[in-house]
Amino acid sequence: MLFKKKIPFVLVIIFTILWSCGQNADKNDSTVRRVISLSPNITETIYALGAENFLVGVSDFCNYPLRARQKTRVGGLLNPNLERIIALKPDLLLATPASEDLAAQLAQRNIRAVLLPNDRLQDIFATIDTLGRLFDLSRRAEKLAKTIRDSLEIFRRLAQQLPHASPEALFVLHRDPGTTRNISVIGGNTFTDDLWRMLGGRNAFESAGLKYGQLNSESLLTMNPDLIIEFRFNQKWDEQRRRNNKKEWQNLKQLKAVKEGHIYVIDGNYSLIPGPRVTLLIRDYYRILRDYNDQRLK
Repeated sequence: MLFKKKIPFVLVIIFTILWSCGQNADKNDSTVRRVISLSPNITETIYALGAENFLVGVSDFCNYPLRARQKTRVGGLLNPNLERIIALKPDLLLATPASEDLAAQLAQRNIRAVLLPNDRLQDIFATIDTLGRLFDLSRRAEKLAKTIRDSLEIFRRLAQQLPHASPEALFVLHRDPGTTRNISVIGGNTFTDDLWRMLGGRNAFESAGLKYGQLNSESLLTMNPDLIIEFRFNQKWDEQRRRNNKKEWQNLKQLKAVKEGHIYVIDGNYSLIPGPRVTLLIRDYYRILRDYNDQRLK
């Protein structure tokens, strides 16, 4: 069964290094002193770099690591609290391109904003590099980026050893509870897709040319993916719940993935965040590929 096999001990070491690599770097001489982060991936990267002392505020959705919850909350992506942001007197606000309007408002008040792309795998490394330079922590940033790349490479090599490592997967972001209606999926040009392709997999929705989309039963039958991977962000799914989840797809038993039982759930609170914990998502992908191969070999 998925998630029951242990991964090599060397990977545990790598994950440990990932969070400790920045703890003993040189003194920071940056002129940036008071920072607000409006995106979970940026907040996580700041903590991974050991620069959390510069954080004076975070978004309502910045919940990792746990220490981030102690920072002042300044609203969400769609409803940032401008008064609270201004009251914190930041010299820098960090956000994604979705906060362009807010950045313009802050510019009128002489508050600098840096908008960091967060769609692709390469954006994760660009964010690490940018934050390293902003906080004058470039050496920490280089170590963090290298550790992540090394981890990704280990899983890529492990996947190469699997005999059937190129299945086509449908990545389900949402569907109506208990049904297969209103299925939202993830397409190409996303970091989740980049990681899957790194392991040799293919995306059933890529031909649509969209990052995200909604499918009906007809479209699903046309695609007929080898696997279905559902993202259940920040939830806890035991084996019973996973089995029940497979039953919910039985009205589409014509699908290869349903017929052969290749339906998986990724429930971690890291799965949809393009930050340092991307190594955990590629680990999940590798386990899914390994389980898929094990079932095909039976």
